[in-house]
Amino acid sequence: MSNPLLDTLHFPDDLKTLSHQELLQLAQEIRDRLIDITSTVGGHLASNLGVVELTLAMHTEFNSPTDKFLWDTSHQTYVHKMLTGRLSQMYTIKQYNGLSGFAKIAESPHDCFGAGHASTSLSAAIGVAQARNAANETHNVVCVLGDGGLSGGMAYEALNNVKYLKGNFICILNDNDMSISPPVGAMASYITSIRTTKFYDDAKVKFQRIFNRIPKIGHPLKRRIEKTVERLRSTLLDTPTGVLFEEFGFKYLGPINGHDLTAVMAALRYAKHYPGPIMLHMITTKGKGMPVAETDPVKYHGVSAKSTGAPVKKRPTYTQCFGTEIIRIANANPKVHVITPAMREGSGLVEFEQQFPGRYYDVGIAEEHAVTFAAGLSKGGVTPVLAIYSTFLQRGFDQVVHDVCLQKLPMVFAIDRAGLVGADGPTHHGVFDYSYLLMVPNMVVCAPKDGTELKQLLTWATTSQKIVSIRYPRGEVPAEDGQQVTDIEFQDCQIMVEPNQHHIDTLIIATGTFVWPCARIGQELNDEHNASVCVVNLRFIKPLDTATLEPLIQRASTIAVVEDGSQIGGVYHYLLNQFRHLDTPLSQWLSFSIPDTFVDHGPVDTLYKDIHLHPSQIKASLISKLKQSAARL
Repeated sequence: MSNPLLDTLHFPDDLKTLSHQELLQLAQEIRDRLIDITSTVGGHLASNLGVVELTLAMHTEFNSPTDKFLWDTSHQTYVHKMLTGRLSQMYTIKQYNGLSGFAKIAESPHDCFGAGHASTSLSAAIGVAQARNAANETHNVVCVLGDGGLSGGMAYEALNNVKYLKGNFICILNDNDMSISPPVGAMASYITSIRTTKFYDDAKVKFQRIFNRIPKIGHPLKRRIEKTVERLRSTLLDTPTGVLFEEFGFKYLGPINGHDLTAVMAALRYAKHYPGPIMLHMITTKGKGMPVAETDPVKYHGVSAKSTGAPVKKRPTYTQCFGTEIIRIANANPKVHVITPAMREGSGLVEFEQQFPGRYYDVGIAEEHAVTFAAGLSKGGVTPVLAIYSTFLQRGFDQVVHDVCLQKLPMVFAIDRAGLVGADGPTHHGVFDYSYLLMVPNMVVCAPKDGTELKQLLTWATTSQKIVSIRYPRGEVPAEDGQQVTDIEFQDCQIMVEPNQHHIDTLIIATGTFVWPCARIGQELNDEHNASVCVVNLRFIKPLDTATLEPLIQRASTIAVVEDGSQIGGVYHYLLNQFRHLDTPLSQWLSFSIPDTFVDHGPVDTLYKDIHLHPSQIKASLISKLKQSAARL
């Protein structure tokens, strides 16, 4: 493309000097760059292609960071990052020590509020606006809320407080008729009805008539829009759509074609000076400008870097193991129903929905509702399985306590993405579920060592009539999958490596994804260092197999607890509490776990090294401990 703009302009200030044609050129350059970035390093593609014009218009009409932008979930902020001083770093996005894939306060003053979960932006933006009012300041606050985010209960709690807000407040409803999966629920139907009624057609005609008066050539587009909008202020809000949002306290403007740059800028210009809360309903297309992404926005929601080598045969993922096994279980047990909070693809449930549409429920981005809804199913005699990411189950913690465990309603929590998840970083790492589930009475906590054991535990859990959580990591099952299989009995653990003698130098108690690495470590220490090491697969963390564990602890000089959860309140502290009657000195216990910090994004192996939790480091620490013990003899 001649005279490229993206790499020559000073953003965001230079946007305000561009002509209509130059802005259109820049939009295309941004799309081309987005495709190249995500094909090179991976990342969120379709959602960012859908907000190019919207983001350009926001940074043209407003003055970030003085004006505040808040994004729901914020995986669609790649264009925002390009336009706020991070263009040269974009090929580091989601890479170790690189840019975050989400808005992040510590990364830039232009990122007013960090987010990785949905339905939070409206609450945070109202708080930012109220703080502005309290300080007698006048800057604008702009919240970008996806239509999928309106399936989350938190958004409604925020909507309930909009009418009490004074001063200018802009909520952009980015309506692309998609979350990660298609949106569900009554609000999605309502928004669709706005898009498809005669009112929308009337609005399109009316707005187009107004926007056609804005010259596309000559002075910078921003100035032309300003003059035209000021002359038409009294006529912009006459179309009777968006009644529900007006009941909540918003003045509603739209629907507006979110890819018509002139229309978007004109609407923002009007909203900028509106003396109260105003909602701009922008219709966008996820994947805009890339035909295959427009056709299949689910597939292109998040993409991986293109491989340049020969294809590598992959093992199945834990998610795939769950997906295939829950179908087998459902075929055998008609009482099994499955719930997901808007994570059909991510939780491996596409085929389940196709085979059992009457026993599958996508409740939208509504984790609290998902938990209590499952509790209601259980009370009605169903065997509910809630497939949910660890990081998202955090949002339903009160419901786990009050609505499930307190009332002893049997169900299964299939907790995906437990432990470190890599490039999505601290908003998506699943490191707290041990801590918040172990403390709740009536909760059984399990962690399979591989895909085969995951399937075994699922089969057992769906017939147990207990409240069972089964946590498993993102990614492929280990190479040893299925090599050591024993039947599942309630609360039993499994000895993976037998000690060489009655006395145990080191007892390694490992959970989940660390069981096979610890089994290798234990065998190597026995073979290479003439040690007596015992390795236990703690597949039932709660309740504990005390009959097996107590004698082993009493025989051991050192007890090492290895887990991919938070040390504070996690398995290590739980074991210390449960075995305190044995009077083993604290110096005998070692903890290998997630320290008291938020772990950043990057390759999981690298992150484990950063927090001294890589298997090689665990082995080195245990060897050092063995040498210390030998020196004292």
